[in-house]
Amino acid sequence: MATIKTGLIDTEDILSNERVVDMSERMHKLQPDEQQFRVMLSQIGSKEAVREIVEWLEDEFMPRTSALAASAASADTALTVTTGDGNTVFRTNHVIRNMETGEGYLVTSTSANSIGVTRTWGGTAAASATSVAKLLIVGHAAAQGASSGTAAVVQRVRQFNYVQDQRDVLFFSDIESAIELYGGREPGKEIAKKAVEHGRAIENSLFWGARDFDASASPGPRGSCGGALEYISTNITNTSGATTPAEMDTFFEAPFGYGSKRKVLFCAPRVGTVLSQMYRDKWQPATAGNDLLYGAKVDAFLNSTYGFTIPVVVKREWADFDATGTNYGTYGFLIDMDYVRMRTLRGFNTRLRRNIQEPSSTAVAHEYQTIFSLEFGWEKVHGIVKGITSYSAS
Repeated sequence: MATIKTGLIDTEDILSNERVVDMSERMHKLQPDEQQFRVMLSQIGSKEAVREIVEWLEDEFMPRTSALAASAASADTALTVTTGDGNTVFRTNHVIRNMETGEGYLVTSTSANSIGVTRTWGGTAAASATSVAKLLIVGHAAAQGASSGTAAVVQRVRQFNYVQDQRDVLFFSDIESAIELYGGREPGKEIAKKAVEHGRAIENSLFWGARDFDASASPGPRGSCGGALEYISTNITNTSGATTPAEMDTFFEAPFGYGSKRKVLFCAPRVGTVLSQMYRDKWQPATAGNDLLYGAKVDAFLNSTYGFTIPVVVKREWADFDATGTNYGTYGFLIDMDYVRMRTLRGFNTRLRRNIQEPSSTAVAHEYQTIFSLEFGWEKVHGIVKGITSYSAS
């Protein structure tokens, strides 16, 4: 017998299946799709990879500086220098300045870890020097009619990175892919989402990737692309919490002494907050017309050491990183864009491989795939600052 309702009929008396769901057409996503480093690399030019390993050469000029490794009295003519520099960095007839005392030396002989010198070469009197005094090689002063002497060149260095096969798969049953859903049917709805996740994984690899290769992996060898964290070793500053302007200026000074002026600071949100507090008079928020660099959005520009302007990109997707101690939420990467390059394996730039399910399967499978690597030249032109948790005026 039918159920009879009497009196007031309210919303709870209507069958739940009869009600039209008031579903917004808008899909609210927790985090935006921002892959600034990857976008910038695509704009500055890339090169196809044709092997499972990519290689590049690094070269530099002859060193201009060395140092004493032991103190020297004002009358000493045999000076102990940095181990190995004696007969490599120095040559007979080099003119040297002791940057601590200002005294000039003329090199008369060399050996592995020491040099013989004529003291008081020039107008500055001989003086004692400490064991950490720095030495500047000014130039070579040959005698008239002398032979050319011993040639010396800096040997080039081979660097490398491995190619990584980044794959993200989607797998839906036939029925699931056929039914109607709010926001669109599957797998189309998930394809758009997976594209962002795939790109973010590549972006993560460019910063945090670990370079390694396993020749015995199954069913075939596995390579992993090293990111900026893997390569940068010289210019790493740990501010250990409350960060001062002097600490930041010192950090910028070292990498800006090398490479190009086209450096970009990629930083976690906490670091961006501290920098905006620190450089209120130098912090220039990006506005329409100057908010794009290499095709990616820049959040601000910072006037800093050497008078250079530094674009600042706040990596909002790092907001879920721990921002205490020296965790990744306290990091900033200063990257010289002239020394990095995306290397995508020939024919394997980002693509969506459709319908890759087994022939007998009653499912639909698609997969995003990118096979890529990162060329990261001369780690000394880049830098990492970490441990930034708060601002200190001094």
